Amino acid sequence: MFAHLIAQAMKGKLAIWLFFLFVSVAATAQQWSIQAGTNLTSFDFKNNAGKTLTGIKAGSGNIYSIQYQRKLVDTSALLLKSSPQVIYFNQHPGLAKLLGKFNWGVELNLNQYNAVGDAANVAYSYQTDYIGISPSIQFTQKLYRGLSLQATGLVQISWIIHGNQWVDNRYMDLIDDVQFNGILGLGGYQVGLQQSISEIMRISMAYRRASSLSSKEAQGTHLSIQASSIVFGITIQPLRK
Repeated sequence: MFAHLIAQAMKGKLAIWLFFLFVSVAATAQQWSIQAGTNLTSFDFKNNAGKTLTGIKAGSGNIYSIQYQRKLVDTSALLLKSSPQVIYFNQHPGLAKLLGKFNWGVELNLNQYNAVGDAANVAYSYQTDYIGISPSIQFTQKLYRGLSLQATGLVQISWIIHGNQWVDNRYMDLIDDVQFNGILGLGGYQVGLQQSISEIMRISMAYRRASSLSSKEAQGTHLSIQASSIVFGITIQPLRK
């Protein structure tokens, strides 16, 4: 019961906490992004014969995230330093320019993975909240007047902090369900557009797709999760001193 109350409080306050953390550290980090959007999630249950169980439909939920990013190669910094690495990239400007389009990042996120369904005239639903960490690699290609195309590959490691299954007018706690608790690993990608609105601020819209890296088995069924997301973001890159 206490875990349930704590999870509910976290769900309401995490977005505010992420915003203030974002503002407080933006002055010192190279680049920070905060994103929010909607997940459309499918729960894929299969039996031991590999047959998908019918009756389950996609459900919607929220996604919130904050991400720190740095360039793989900062081409502007190459002019200010002297080291064997800098000398190498100055001698290979084409390679430096290509790698300068890539960022590596680490993201903290909160995802709601929900689903609904019915079987034998009995309706049921799943509501879950997962907190996770996602390392990523992002490629950015400038298009026109501050507009850029971005493509990201990511891996997400998540843990459930709250979950309920509603079935036959009863709620069941998913925290102790082996198909939902423990580590949930997902892999996926994100593709979107980013527009500069000032020297230090950009806005973005993107589509994200993530799927379970492996299914979880219990009582003869295997569960995989697939989530499609639309996310909107704000990125701040402080000016160099």
